[in-house]
Amino acid sequence: MTEFHTYATRPRVGRTKEWEKRLTLPLTSEMVDRLDAAREPGEDRLTVIRKGIERELKARDRQKASKLPEN
Repeated sequence: MTEFHTYATRPRVGRTKEWEKRLTLPLTSEMVDRLDAAREPGEDRLTVIRKGIERELKARDRQKASKLPEN
């Protein structure tokens, strides 16, 4: 007879998702044109958007930290 193996969890197939959430972002045609003009060769729109978001979040974190009272 053939031996069967049972596992507590099923083995995963494929790669782990890098981006867990999806957002829909309405933009004007002018914004899309500016976004395309700012891209570097081989860079896609999403990379530019993600970099911009990350840069803005870091700036806001620094701004919050500077407003905290020192102990």
